[in-house]
Amino acid sequence: MNPQIPDRSSSATIQHLAVAWREAKVLLPLFPLMAKGEPLEIDRASQATDVPAAEIERAAVAGRCERDSEGRLVDLYGMSLAPTLHRIEVDSKIVYSCCALWAHVIPKLIDQRIEVQSVDPIRRELIRLSIDPTEVEAVEPVGATATMVVSNEEEVSDEVRASFCHQVRHFVSPESAREFAEGSSTREVFNLAELQDEADNLYRAIWTAAHSRST
Repeated sequence: MNPQIPDRSSSATIQHLAVAWREAKVLLPLFPLMAKGEPLEIDRASQATDVPAAEIERAAVAGRCERDSEGRLVDLYGMSLAPTLHRIEVDSKIVYSCCALWAHVIPKLIDQRIEVQSVDPIRRELIRLSIDPTEVEAVEPVGATATMVVSNEEEVSDEVRASFCHQVRHFVSPESAREFAEGSSTREVFNLAELQDEADNLYRAIWTAAHSRST
């Protein structure tokens, strides 16, 4: 049986997350470049997108995008080259996602199908998903589900990784997800169709926030 739809709305959480994208319009074209699985030089990003390097630099600093020792981008708002519990394969290249929800958003940002391997934090077993820009095409095991943060804006603090990303996971079963959700008042069990709907909502909110500022 699929988990019941939570009584509380996640819209406040989604809108709060999207606020961080108000300065990020020039970064949106960089996601397909990062999906190649290599550190991204600002100058190369500028040449590939015809956006001045100074604008990309300002947006990367505003978004607290992580760099390597040579100053190259190794993270774009949670799409990262550093290993996490959410491994993403794109055309045989490997990147990682900060959370389960972001793994569902990434195909929209790069306009490609991806293969995801997530680790259930309770059972320590793998969940495998094929996700295209519009839907989850395949999942193993078939009973896999997820958790989502459902809270008011104040509960998602500036430390987004801790208050949101680390709480949004894939699980091999609803039972495993419920066990994890019991550890926090903001965690709710979502089936994968519901999580995909949240990914759609977040992507639309990001796009709106990023384009609400003139260039």
